[in-house]
Amino acid sequence: MEAKLKYIGYASLTLGFLAALLCPLAIFWGILTGFFGMIVSSIYIFIDTKNEINTKKLTPGVIGLLLSSVPVLFMLAIIIIVKINH
Repeated sequence: MEAKLKYIGYASLTLGFLAALLCPLAIFWGILTGFFGMIVSSIYIFIDTKNEINTKKLTPGVIGLLLSSVPVLFMLAIIIIVKINH
């Protein structure tokens, strides 16, 4: 179980990093990648919490979830800036 969780954690971090990297370049692909990153991160957090594998608060699932939410926050910032300047 721990080996599978390790690979899910790597996938979570990779998708989150890719989403954050694609965010300013191609927002559609960043949001799409972030969506899949959030799903994988949620699976990691669920399995980790259910089986109590990691006792740390900052796990790869949490970091991946934060990185995957960057495109959504970037889009919200753009919308707010446009509304303020309009």
